[in-house]
Amino acid sequence: MIDRTPSRELREDLWVFPMDYPIKLIGDAGQELRVAVVEILIKHFPSFDETSLTVQPSRTGKYHSLTAQLRFDELEQVHALYADLAACPLIKTAL
Repeated sequence: MIDRTPSRELREDLWVFPMDYPIKLIGDAGQELRVAVVEILIKHFPSFDETSLTVQPSRTGKYHSLTAQLRFDELEQVHALYADLAACPLIKTAL
């Protein structure tokens, strides 16, 4: 039987900071998702340029995939950002 429980091990020992990291977020289509994502990103990266956020609709148009390139300086930034993203009910998946 295959264990399908998500792994919490991030292999943090392999990360080298500072690092550039593309983050992809998926949620229901609409402006509300974009606004929520921009608010979270600016909270953690005050100089984030919201015009650099790309939005790609799904084939059916029901979902949007938002991608941003972020510069992490330390591991704590990663954990704090993902905690806020996980707390946002509009975001279905954060990759």
